[in-house]
Amino acid sequence: MAAAVFSVFGFQYATVQAQDNPVVVEVGGRQIRQQEFMKDFMQSVGDNLVAKGASEAEKRAALDEYVELYANFQAKLRDAHVQGLDTTAALRDELGKYRAELAAPYLIDSAMLTRILREAYDRNQYAVHAMHILVKVGPDADPEDTLAAYNRALELRKRVLDGENFHDVAIEEARRVDPQAKVQPNEGDLGYFTAFDMVYPFENAAYSLEPGELSMPVRTRFGYHIIKVIEKVKHYGKVTIQHYWNRNHNSRAEMTSIYDRLQSGTPFEIVARQSDDYSTANSGGLLENVEMRQLPSEYITIISKLQEGEVSHPFYTQYGWHLVKLVKREERPEFEKLEPYYRQRMVRDPRGSASRKAFASAAMKKYGVVDLTTTPVPQKGKKKAKKQPVVMQASLDSLTAHLNDKVFTGKWSEPDSVFTVNPVLARVPGKEYRLLDVVDFVRRSQKRTPRTELSFYARQRYEDFLDSITIAYADSQLEKEHPDFAELVNEYRRGLLIFNYNEKMIWTKAIKDSAGFADFYGRESAKKSLSVPGDSIYFWRTRARVVVFDVEDSRCLDSDKAVKILRKSLSKNLSMSDMQDALMKKVDKKKCEVAEPIKNSVEVVEQTRQDLLGDDQWKLGVYAVHSGKGYRLLVVQDVIAPCLKGQFEARGYYLNAWQNEVEENLNKDLRSKYRVKIHKNVVGAIKF
Repeated sequence: MAAAVFSVFGFQYATVQAQDNPVVVEVGGRQIRQQEFMKDFMQSVGDNLVAKGASEAEKRAALDEYVELYANFQAKLRDAHVQGLDTTAALRDELGKYRAELAAPYLIDSAMLTRILREAYDRNQYAVHAMHILVKVGPDADPEDTLAAYNRALELRKRVLDGENFHDVAIEEARRVDPQAKVQPNEGDLGYFTAFDMVYPFENAAYSLEPGELSMPVRTRFGYHIIKVIEKVKHYGKVTIQHYWNRNHNSRAEMTSIYDRLQSGTPFEIVARQSDDYSTANSGGLLENVEMRQLPSEYITIISKLQEGEVSHPFYTQYGWHLVKLVKREERPEFEKLEPYYRQRMVRDPRGSASRKAFASAAMKKYGVVDLTTTPVPQKGKKKAKKQPVVMQASLDSLTAHLNDKVFTGKWSEPDSVFTVNPVLARVPGKEYRLLDVVDFVRRSQKRTPRTELSFYARQRYEDFLDSITIAYADSQLEKEHPDFAELVNEYRRGLLIFNYNEKMIWTKAIKDSAGFADFYGRESAKKSLSVPGDSIYFWRTRARVVVFDVEDSRCLDSDKAVKILRKSLSKNLSMSDMQDALMKKVDKKKCEVAEPIKNSVEVVEQTRQDLLGDDQWKLGVYAVHSGKGYRLLVVQDVIAPCLKGQFEARGYYLNAWQNEVEENLNKDLRSKYRVKIHKNVVGAIKF
């Protein structure tokens, strides 16, 4: 009796569920219910319609249109799986790259990352203008070379402190390393920068200094830096400015006069027309939405002190004299708005390694990763023997014994065969890692590095190995633990699969089907008419075939004489080469000092889409156009009446329509093949 009751209850519950979440579309036996369908619809179309207050009629039309497209999409998706396109190496590789980018933010310690991101945000409140002297030394240099570089940096720092010009010392050091180096008078001046623009150790040092201060030697992968901060200014977001540039270095008085005109009400646009920055002169000197760090350092200093609408006093740079008007300044957004951008930058920034390592440490505990090299052998009996040394279940002794100094140059290559034992060193859920796994990791990831004790090196590399296998395991669990991540990956997988499917079944197929395209062109071109404005792209306007002769210097051949020669040639229907010969025979070699006095070419030009012929030159004849000390002769040989473009001439215009037809036919075939059914009564009842 109880079983029967529960059976009835279960049936009723399933019925209620089906009523609340009815089937919208069926494709190949798969039922897609309303919740799944509406989730896609709202993300793609619905949310935007609701936000802009669309009418019920507009929403209904959008829903009806979308369900048709959705049914086609699902049918393509099914066919792509049937064809095995989801298993291709190309798709797996591209999906793997995208998934790795999506996964990166999940595989770092959030608390530590937030602290680092907040540090970057706080630093970006200011832009730092700094100079540096670089003593080059590689990250893998020998200790002796590293010490020599450090001492050299200290020596240069002392010289600056004792009064030597910073730029002069920077130039000397640059030329010492490379005597052929092209150095600038402001060598070492880095301009303005913010967080993420410099390597992290350099950034740390620069932001810790006050203007005028000189750092101790700072080590980066490039060598040792002596840093001097010139200025720190408030850093905003993007700015829109108008600027005027006068490259004349002796134009102070002129610039003062221009400034006075601006103060008297002359629009900046008028002044900017005479700017030596030709790229902006015609647009009023306008530079829109420019990152401040992209501007010269002097501009940043000036702009930081201006109010919107204010014009600077004339200021001088190595390029000449300038005036700047601040049009608009973008205030820096709140941390929450910039955090996603900072997270993306962090993925590629070395400072992210700290949060990644912290994540690995926490993940080892979370997933029960066991490091047998730090796990003691269980003691037998109830009591430990006094003073008995702790013995670990595994060790790195075998690895250390077979390492040598080649590993510090990245060339260690001991084969597996030298390792007579292959003990288990670590365990992650469902998998064990042995000594040879670590050996392979060391071989693949070794690089030039400073020499250390081999046992210390082995331990470091093993810890890196532990981090990598722990993070790899955590990565494998992301879809289970983070539904939002799984959904993003699946959405991209579907999009990538459909793209590849469309490329194979529509775009490439349409391009290769020359017979099908020829038939399509025949059908469609017959419908085109010059009387329909939208069809004009399918027709040639009036065209002319023009032979062009360029005479560089009229002293070589009088233009009137040349015109007579060509008119006679045109009446005889001579070829271009014959015309050229006729002209060359009349060239005055005594007056002509040009190596190639007459050049020729043939142009076919279309009326209203050319600048070769004037409005009164669209008829057979010869026309002379004078320019400077020479002239151009235009021989109009033929005028062609408007006509329909041929299949290949108009291919670009027809191809998209042809691909659309191929897709329409494909959709019909797929709907039949996979028995696609849209439950329109369900769609009609949907409200949103």
